[in-house]
Amino acid sequence: MTPFHSILVALDFSTDADAALDLAIDVARRDGASLALYHAYEIPLGAIPPYGVPIPDSLVASVRDAAARRLAEAVRKVEGAGLKAETHLVQAAPPSEGIVDAAQSSGADLIVLGTRGLTGLKHVLIGSVAERTVRLAHCPVLTVHAAEAGKKPHTGRFGKIFVAVDFSAHSEAALDLAIAVAKAHGGALNVIHAYDLPASVTTAYAVPLPQSVWEGVQAAAAKRVEEALARATAAGVRAVPHLVMGPAADAIVSTAEAQGAELIVLGTRGLTGVKHVILGSVAERVLRTAPCPVLTTKSEG
Repeated sequence: MTPFHSILVALDFSTDADAALDLAIDVARRDGASLALYHAYEIPLGAIPPYGVPIPDSLVASVRDAAARRLAEAVRKVEGAGLKAETHLVQAAPPSEGIVDAAQSSGADLIVLGTRGLTGLKHVLIGSVAERTVRLAHCPVLTVHAAEAGKKPHTGRFGKIFVAVDFSAHSEAALDLAIAVAKAHGGALNVIHAYDLPASVTTAYAVPLPQSVWEGVQAAAAKRVEEALARATAAGVRAVPHLVMGPAADAIVSTAEAQGAELIVLGTRGLTGVKHVILGSVAERVLRTAPCPVLTTKSEG
């Protein structure tokens, strides 16, 4: 049985949002899920600081009307696919917080949105609505790049699913979700774990790690991956292992791309603020560079 019954699609009318809507329509049509379309239009209220020049009510009305027309176009696209959609049009809500609030109030169990895949300094300075939504959301989030749309038409079926595991509680939740999606879609599951060890004990002394340490880590990781495979097999899902050495995000993306993945499933810790900036997030680096849609989830609590 499909794990998704109610889907909220966040739209900003970009090409990435168009790709997200197309994917959401395909998933909803295949799984019989309901659709809700969300858009927040942002325009300052009152006066423009620091000049005190008032913003005419007519301008606010014009922006609202333009947003409503674009949202109506999206609804017609949904109806053209034989589905129905409710709409949420709100003003000036911070995008990510507004998306999460709308998903909670509408009872959505999946959020779908586009991501521009920014990297480097531009990403750090601008941030990402998609990534903040991933951190805040109470439910799984499915992200897609517009560039992915031209590679292979989405059918709403995920036949080759990669789930990344690091044996944390969040990764356990991702594994459970990946198994549920694979079972619902009749897909094959690929369980990937990436490990990355320092070449030496410390940079200062350059004392190499003994071969026994490398072998011990590989053996322990392989055993944990086999346990994940056993859970998939017990659920009636075909699964194969991928044990890769290297930085996690790079290893996940490169392996998924080489194997023709149709979906990557990841757990995310939902860090925010300074801790998030300092530590970064494997999930967020993957969703910026992934060759296919990325489904993220957090463990309960």
